[in-house]
Amino acid sequence: MNRSASYLFLAATLFLLPSATWGQGYGRGGGMVQSGQYGPRAPRLPTVELAGPLDTALARVTLSLTADQSTRYRQAYDSFMVATGPQRDSANAAIAKMNERLDGGDRAAAMFYAERVQDIGKDLKDQQDRFESDLRRILNGDQVKAYKKWREGEDQAADRKRREEQLRWNEAGFRGDFGGARGAATPDIKTALPTPPAVAAPALGSQAVRVGRTVYIAPQFGVDSTGALAGSDLRAQAERAFANLGAVLQSAGATPHDVTALTIYVVNYRAADLETIRTAGAAYLSANAPVIMVLGVQSLGRDGALISIGATAFATSSVSVRER
Repeated sequence: MNRSASYLFLAATLFLLPSATWGQGYGRGGGMVQSGQYGPRAPRLPTVELAGPLDTALARVTLSLTADQSTRYRQAYDSFMVATGPQRDSANAAIAKMNERLDGGDRAAAMFYAERVQDIGKDLKDQQDRFESDLRRILNGDQVKAYKKWREGEDQAADRKRREEQLRWNEAGFRGDFGGARGAATPDIKTALPTPPAVAAPALGSQAVRVGRTVYIAPQFGVDSTGALAGSDLRAQAERAFANLGAVLQSAGATPHDVTALTIYVVNYRAADLETIRTAGAAYLSANAPVIMVLGVQSLGRDGALISIGATAFATSSVSVRER
């Protein structure tokens, strides 16, 4: 067979190969990972496990905890978050490295860090499953159902994020396999994020918008998921507003520790209100606290609202396309 005929035979052979063999790579344990339509499937990364269980502020209002339950829940939650903190920090550091490699089109290097995150996520999931099982010692039957409903909403949001991540892995495969400029940064695109189930949708605009790793969150009122005010006093509304902010942050792949700026509007503000805000927003006032501006106003864009809290955060994980 001459050289020209050999080339023709090779081309015909490649053309006839099943499409599943294109872009294959090796997953955990040496098993083959089938590609997606234009590249490998995005790896299944932990999401809920990295954020942790329902935080205390949101649990208080979402589960209608009594004072005693709230104290016991806070103790269990704080203990869990401290114990698993180093693992989540390691996972988030690996995700940041994965995103850097992925944005540069280096799919193989990104997969290396993704597998590291998967290893950590398995252990975190086991620990969180035990934490949630132990909640039966604190919660009654209806509260357990409410927690499960919250968890189902978080799992659904995680599935949406996984589908969104597929586009980035496809793009990385295209740039890496077909001569794209490896290392070239992808443009920052404005992405309107969906409203999490525990939070009422805003009357106008988006609940949160993401540009690159920066998340801009609309001012949160002290209202429940139906839009009803949490109470008529500043303390109750402030607690709910911070809880809503936490839910939106978690949905966007961020935590209170990722917040870089808070803007707080208070109707008929008095100096004594600062202590109420400090207590309700304790999760945001760590040693590495964000920039905070508190402004007194005459009224807000919601009848009866006494406080609204907006934020800017720098997220670790990534969202690429708007939920449709």
